[in-house]
Amino acid sequence: MSYDLIIIGAGPAGLTAAIYAKRACLKTLILEKALSGGKLNKTEDVDNYPGFTSIKGPELARQMTEHACHYEIDWQFEELIKLEKKESEFIIKTNGGKIFASKAVIIAAGAIENKLGIKGEAEFTNTGVSYCAICDGFLFRNKEVAVVGGGYSALETALYMSNVASKVYLIHRRDSFRAEKEIAERVKNDPKIVLFLNSILTEIKGEKTVEKIVINQPSGQKELAVRAVFPCIGLLPYSQFVHQLGICDHQNYITIKEDGSTSVPGLFAAGDVARSTEKKIKQIVTAVSEGAVAAQSVIEYLKQNYIKE
Repeated sequence: MSYDLIIIGAGPAGLTAAIYAKRACLKTLILEKALSGGKLNKTEDVDNYPGFTSIKGPELARQMTEHACHYEIDWQFEELIKLEKKESEFIIKTNGGKIFASKAVIIAAGAIENKLGIKGEAEFTNTGVSYCAICDGFLFRNKEVAVVGGGYSALETALYMSNVASKVYLIHRRDSFRAEKEIAERVKNDPKIVLFLNSILTEIKGEKTVEKIVINQPSGQKELAVRAVFPCIGLLPYSQFVHQLGICDHQNYITIKEDGSTSVPGLFAAGDVARSTEKKIKQIVTAVSEGAVAAQSVIEYLKQNYIKE
């Protein structure tokens, strides 16, 4: 089946792009391999998105999805495994064996959680090691747990788990956090959160489930008894299906211009999977902005290349 535009990913950037595209009457398809709303579904509280003093991430994801569905956009819950351009058309193949074609593509595939790469991590994934506290945190009610990282997601996870667990060990390799002062102060003042700064998690131990962890501190090695570990050490762009196109930087983020375009005509990107030449933050509001910009750029691209005067 052929479309004017195919959008890869239904997070905030992809959903916004879809809304703008359908309002311009483009024949649009969204491809999403998991839940619509992306990482909003793994976010406890959103308190920096205009219009909401505070809203649960899954609820914001639901509202964004409902807004997009209002425009009767075509959806396919399939994982993209190959994207290529043949002459002036993009061909997309999915893991379900389906093939789609389009004049333009917006990649808004987001990013996946980075791994610690230490002994025991892979062995205990889903039996104590989790990358989503909202999904799995309730399994460790009144237990001692560890959170690894020093950015916003790590601090948010520590605060969330402090309402669930009996104690939260927050392990960070540096002596300061990479997050807003307000959330950092909340973490420091939470009596259930114990900080291990300048410390590195080196091993996760246990029999069938997580039982303890080993950390290296300036004063030496230390073991902590925990029942769960939540790594929050950054993200990796979900871009492997376009590596052959030469549009990614050294960290595999898709390089985009100010208008969301890549070096391949007709191919655009937005959200966590993309990185522009300008410095920027990665927030829900910026993903939404990039989705809108990319969609408008697609509209202009189609006008210039496919609409005859």
